[in-house]
Amino acid sequence: MIAELRNVSKVFADPRSGRGLVALNDVSLSIEEGEFLCLVGSSGCGKSTTLNLMAGFEAPSRGQMLFRGEEVSGPSPERGVVFQEPSLFPWMSVLQNVMFSLQDGGARKAVREERAMEQLRLVGLDSFAHARPNDLSGGMKQRVAIARTLAMEPEMLLMDEPFGSLDEQTRRKLDNEALSLWQRERKTVVFVTHNIDEALTLGTRVVLMSPSPGRIEREWHIDEAWPRDLSSPRMVSLRQEVVGMLQACPCANGAPRPSLLTLEED
Repeated sequence: MIAELRNVSKVFADPRSGRGLVALNDVSLSIEEGEFLCLVGSSGCGKSTTLNLMAGFEAPSRGQMLFRGEEVSGPSPERGVVFQEPSLFPWMSVLQNVMFSLQDGGARKAVREERAMEQLRLVGLDSFAHARPNDLSGGMKQRVAIARTLAMEPEMLLMDEPFGSLDEQTRRKLDNEALSLWQRERKTVVFVTHNIDEALTLGTRVVLMSPSPGRIEREWHIDEAWPRDLSSPRMVSLRQEVVGMLQACPCANGAPRPSLLTLEED
């Protein structure tokens, strides 16, 4: 086991009103080393909050967030994050954007440049090393963001709906590339998505979160070989099961009903 949430609750407080929004309630989840875990659920179920806790961007209100048995106290290069938007510096080249993540490592420029080029080759963008981000498509920008994160050599890769804003064809292409990267590198991946087909295509385990407030509703271990045929009887049945559970969750067919409490109750 590489990471674990132990009975984690997260409350976002509003001091002005004296109340708080309960984003997560008593969530316990273990992440095994080398797995590709997909978090799914409707909007407002706490998927991104869970990822932010793993990254160290947020701290639990209750419970513990552990990485390799130690409590997470803040962000760390060992837990790399790929966000929904690539957030590249437009005035820098593609190569410079990837090298930027290596500035604090103390390595010489030539070493940093070679490591950055290695990651760009891995995502198939080495020939665009000297291009500017504005010259790239949306999918290419996200591949640069992945290369930038991989350059830090994280032990765990946290991906927050990284392809959600892309068109369907590009998303499927990048899903396949992400899967190929994982199969080569075997880094632990936690992947947040709204898309059930994406989760079933990629995941070794799919975890469904329910909203209002977020908690673990169900999980499925998937041992089907890749590439997966989502039209096969096994995968069709599994998809129906996941979709059925998602639709049965509270608020799945409407806006989440936030759970509120006074700050004294917390």
